Amino acid sequence: MIEAKEIAFAYRNSRKVLADISFTLGGGSFLALLGNNGAGKSTLLKCLNHILEPDQGVISVCGQDVKSLKRRKIAQTMAFVAQQNDVGQMTVFDTVLMGRKPYITINPSQEDLDITQNVIDRMELSDFALRYVDELSGGELQKVVIARALAQQPRVLLLDEPTSSLDLYNQHEVMRIAGEIAREDHILVIVVIHDINLALRYCDRFLFVKDGTVFAYGDSSVIRDETISAVYGVNATVREIDGNKIVFVDSLPTKPDMKQTWPQE
Repeated sequence: MIEAKEIAFAYRNSRKVLADISFTLGGGSFLALLGNNGAGKSTLLKCLNHILEPDQGVISVCGQDVKSLKRRKIAQTMAFVAQQNDVGQMTVFDTVLMGRKPYITINPSQEDLDITQNVIDRMELSDFALRYVDELSGGELQKVVIARALAQQPRVLLLDEPTSSLDLYNQHEVMRIAGEIAREDHILVIVVIHDINLALRYCDRFLFVKDGTVFAYGDSSVIRDETISAVYGVNATVREIDGNKIVFVDSLPTKPDMKQTWPQE
């Protein structure tokens, strides 16, 4: 479904953010991109979708080099949900319908309208269909922007920190929905996320980025004490409780005393 080979990227006049990223993953998987702040997770997500063009390397989706595809074709193949979404003052129905833009030439067809309604029903947004999106809660809005992405009928769904501003219930709700989408639609879902335990609950593949490269990649077996400690710089213990792995942070490393000392008069 998606194959990344030796991806490197640097912002202008900056050090390399990504140095050597390679991985392959098929449909039906739910991949968590993990790593500390500034590791390049969101940058990698944008490179996959060709929002950013890598300085080197090749990204193939469904056997096609993303670099060779026109923007419309990319949008028909991959959907991207950003951290911040400017949805304007539109109804939920019209917002989700915007996901059909890669397919619409002049006016929406009946098929476009039917797909939009089906996605709204699936995401349990029918009661909100005619409400304006700026009247919704954070959790409801996040479901709307995911619904808009699903209306594109993508083969790959990219989610950039979709749970970062949500309460506990909606964090689990969004991740549960994303996992169901991966399994039921047999598409690849990739999520940038900071909560490792939330990722362990719903994801089946994990990719740790450290110093611009892949530090560890695989199933939950890569979630180990030494992995967490090396990537995040914390003393951590991974335990299994009732068949589920959970990461416990034992302690933070001691940092030098940064208190300001003033000369005595």
